[in-house]
Amino acid sequence: MRNFRWVLIVGVCLGITGRGFAWADPAHVDWVEDPYAPHVTRGATVRLGTAVGFLYGELLDVLALGATTAVGQRFGRLTIESELDILTLQAKGPSSQRLGDAERLGVIARFDVVRIGPQWVGGNSLLAFYVEGGAAVAWNHWYKPGWNEAMRVVPDDTKRVEGQAGFGVALDHRLQEPIGFPHRIGWFLGWRLALAPHDSDIASVCRGAICRVASTMPQDRFTDRSMLFQSSLAVTW
Repeated sequence: MRNFRWVLIVGVCLGITGRGFAWADPAHVDWVEDPYAPHVTRGATVRLGTAVGFLYGELLDVLALGATTAVGQRFGRLTIESELDILTLQAKGPSSQRLGDAERLGVIARFDVVRIGPQWVGGNSLLAFYVEGGAAVAWNHWYKPGWNEAMRVVPDDTKRVEGQAGFGVALDHRLQEPIGFPHRIGWFLGWRLALAPHDSDIASVCRGAICRVASTMPQDRFTDRSMLFQSSLAVTW
């Protein structure tokens, strides 16, 4: 009888803490058992990557290189992000001479126009073609040449509001059994065009610390523009 009571107690404990009770835990709400199940793209997102492109419209047409980061929220096909770009401005061509630096701070809305599901691109994967648009504040800062560098034109620093539009492709992968952070990992590849009203061309001609005001050139354009090629990784949770 004593042994039977111990067996009964152990059996009750196993029944309470056993397999059936554990699977009832609501913590597995994001658990996906079927890799071909429909994708649910909602949640907070963070994106980090690189940017390379050209800035046109200033007195100097330059190559822009740098990093981009963004935080935002995904609402299905629609994503809204706050984005910051940190860029260095270099002379175009084989030269790697730094002429200045630039920052872009803005808000971007991205929408997945076409989505191709896991039946075509593989289990738990989603391929999307997107368009995006938004606005940003752009700062351009220009360096004076060093004492050992040739004389060149140095534009005045500028701050302006610009409109942005772009398109690209995203490969988004769902973690089938997410535990904590993140639930999704994605790779974005896109092109971003920015337009801003053209300001008057104010610049100096400098050699070392010695500068003189450059003569004003007639305005032959009404917008400044830039084109950046972006590649970034994003996580969603």
